[in-house]
Amino acid sequence: MQRSWGQARNDWIKRTSLSDELSLWAIESISKHEKEIYSLDERSGNKNLPELDEELKNLRRAIKHEITSKENSLDDLSLNTPNTYKLQVSVPSSLNYLMKAWAAAEGRDLSSIALQCLETGLRAMKSTGSIPSIAIERYDIACEKRIALAEASSAWEMYESKFSN
Repeated sequence: MQRSWGQARNDWIKRTSLSDELSLWAIESISKHEKEIYSLDERSGNKNLPELDEELKNLRRAIKHEITSKENSLDDLSLNTPNTYKLQVSVPSSLNYLMKAWAAAEGRDLSSIALQCLETGLRAMKSTGSIPSIAIERYDIACEKRIALAEASSAWEMYESKFSN
């Protein structure tokens, strides 16, 4: 007998190392569509129903949209929330030359070297306490929430795969 979505959801909530509050926050993206999920569960015995595949496709799209919306809401510091931002900085010519030489020596592009410098510098500043603690707290919370959403999405994908078999 195949597990129901409710069982899969509860198993994930028990298994995750995240707090109950974060787990429930993340799984809410999928729980909003539980009526549709249970409806698909009931009719999944009739594997040859083409409308079942179409409903699953629509449900998958709706759940991914909910998860993306929740993830985008984490960055409430700006109006748009792309995965990456283009940042333009001015550096002294000697640093620019050093980074260009480094990039050439390793066969990498300059932006890759600049990103590595920025990441290394930020991590060092974080460890020395140079970054305000409230900024670190917000960063840590956003990271935990992104992990929770990724885990909830994975739980849904594992459950959803039963419809493909």
